[in-house]
Amino acid sequence: MWQGILNKVFKAREKVAMNLTAEDEEKPFLDHLEDLRTMLMRMAMTLLVSAFVAFGFYGKLFNILLYPLVLAGFAPDIDAGRKLLINLDIAGPFMMAVNVSLIAAVIASFPLLLIFLLQFILPGLKSTEKKLLFPAIAIGTGLFLGGCSFAYWQVLPRALIFFSEFAASVGATQTWSLDNYITFTTRFILVFGIAFELPVIVMALVKLDILNFRIMKSTWRYALIAIMIFAAIITPTPDILTLLLMSGPLYVLYGICVVLAYFMDKKDKEAYPEYHAQLAKDEAEHRCRRRPRGRRPDGCSRPARCR
Repeated sequence: MWQGILNKVFKAREKVAMNLTAEDEEKPFLDHLEDLRTMLMRMAMTLLVSAFVAFGFYGKLFNILLYPLVLAGFAPDIDAGRKLLINLDIAGPFMMAVNVSLIAAVIASFPLLLIFLLQFILPGLKSTEKKLLFPAIAIGTGLFLGGCSFAYWQVLPRALIFFSEFAASVGATQTWSLDNYITFTTRFILVFGIAFELPVIVMALVKLDILNFRIMKSTWRYALIAIMIFAAIITPTPDILTLLLMSGPLYVLYGICVVLAYFMDKKDKEAYPEYHAQLAKDEAEHRCRRRPRGRRPDGCSRPARCR
């Protein structure tokens, strides 16, 4: 399965390579794997350096993560919120600092990570396409930071209130340990940031020919259901308002993706006519093989012996 996915990605990389013509030879599979290894190494080194830098500010980062307790009304200030957390592990405070530093590294280095990813997926861009690359990175970074901010200021305090009230409803005393609170809040914020990257993910799939306007138009009902299920899974509160706060923006973003996919398909067919002609030929041959013997579907070049 993974080799099939990689082959699909590698084939799309060939399509967008500079000066690609029908006579060009395809790049060897191992060369694509080398490019993939280079991208992963760059990402890993970027995250490592960013995490080391962020570790020097773990105290201030920890205070930032305590502020949702103030927003939720559990403490009047950060100092009081710090007293609500207990440490149950000898290495708990140190692991807290590492966890906070890693999440801060992901958020701070996200533009670079996105650049490395796009350089791998879209190699050898034309000059006109390079001009659009940095605006796309800026939009992707803005969406990611917007999702993180939305979770931090709006959804996370509501989640803390919900779990506290639910614990009280069963007669339990809500006590937060240091490691559990940090893990919950950091993952919560990160998940929302990634969820708001829906347009970037969808547009990348369109560019890789895994999705297109025709598929998105015919399956939009399933997409709406999938978004609702996804929002229900990652949103910890069961009330409809919180669910809409998550799914509503995703519906709007997906609608924008459908419109963008239409224009991307149109522009892509004009930029790579040979590639799309080959795709149409492969699709026609696929339909031909699936038809019963003796029937001729449109585009089949073997009318009498279609297999």
